[in-house]
Amino acid sequence: MVGCSKKGRALKYTAFAKAVYFKARPFKLVMYKTQGIIIKRKNLGEYDRLLTVYTKEFGKILIKAKSIRKNQSKLRGHLELFLFTHLMIAPGKGFDIITGAETIESFPYLHKNLSYLTAIYYLSELIDKLITNPEQDEEIWKLFYSTFQQLNQEDKDIKPIINNFENQLLDFLGYGKQENFLSFVESMINDRIKTYPFLISNQL
Repeated sequence: MVGCSKKGRALKYTAFAKAVYFKARPFKLVMYKTQGIIIKRKNLGEYDRLLTVYTKEFGKILIKAKSIRKNQSKLRGHLELFLFTHLMIAPGKGFDIITGAETIESFPYLHKNLSYLTAIYYLSELIDKLITNPEQDEEIWKLFYSTFQQLNQEDKDIKPIINNFENQLLDFLGYGKQENFLSFVESMINDRIKTYPFLISNQL
């Protein structure tokens, strides 16, 4: 299965969350917390957003940010793309719901440098498409977070950082190093990596 690490099979989010973070209480489940980097967002309805977050504790999760597109939303500034954020989450129907958020690290230099930002869009798309189920993976988390830290510094050579990420990600997922990374990934997921042309035009 695409996105299953060599450490074990992927687990469905609800079962994993209940087993690890939820404590049974009469008639309800309590809120839980995690830390993660927001890698994708999609508008829902008039004011909501569905966020894809790669987290330290759960791996990749999908969670709803209710009313986040309202100008008066207090959480809006903490739930932007590519922020490292502490999240409080409550169980919900369909998707769990963010009830609190606080920015841990904003990576300011990364956000104002177009080449670095393009690289992060590309790496985040790889995480999103290669990892299909929530599963904690400490190695992938460290790789992803450390790459953000590297790209938040001035005068970095982007190409070796990206190549290292690509090779290590495939290795951690159990596929090993591939001669043609992009061709291998796109054939495996049966889809294009849409951010790659922008990456090429900006720096590689």
